Amino acid sequence: MNWSKSRKIFRTPRQIFPSLATARIERIVAAVMILLIVFEPVAQAQSGDWRAVERLAPGTCVGVKVEGKRRMWCSVEGATDTALICEVHVRRHLRTSTLTISRSDVEEVRLLPHPNQARDAEIGALIGAGAGATSGAINNPLVRGPAAFIDGLAGAGFGALVGSLVAVVQFVVQRSKVIYKR
Repeated sequence: MNWSKSRKIFRTPRQIFPSLATARIERIVAAVMILLIVFEPVAQAQSGDWRAVERLAPGTCVGVKVEGKRRMWCSVEGATDTALICEVHVRRHLRTSTLTISRSDVEEVRLLPHPNQARDAEIGALIGAGAGATSGAINNPLVRGPAAFIDGLAGAGFGALVGSLVAVVQFVVQRSKVIYKR
């Protein structure tokens, strides 16, 4: 018997329900991505090397969790074998003060994300200008040049606004990286 003809008569479950196979794969991929997002900070928190703190460039924004206190955000001025020197903004004042935190008091140091807002705004402006010029040329067939130019400018302004907001959202959503944990 020719088995290729039997496949036309006796169809496989994949032939009957082609979406089931893709839905299962999509669920597996989604589960793996969720696990990676959840366990990524745990994998980064395995660091107990103070040298990573010593290698930080001056001016780097970090979050420091001090023993018995809450987390503070500061700008690194330097680090030695025994201490971390940070510049902290004093609440409700426009001044800063320099703190020297002993290494034995530091429980955790996190490197804050530093999105490039200007670059994101430029990318958004380019995408918006292209989209605006294209829609202006398509929607106004009689005056394509001026309409494309005006819509391109409007799209560039809107794209720059959205691009700069992307950097703010990125800062809020993106997790900080643990570089030292005692």
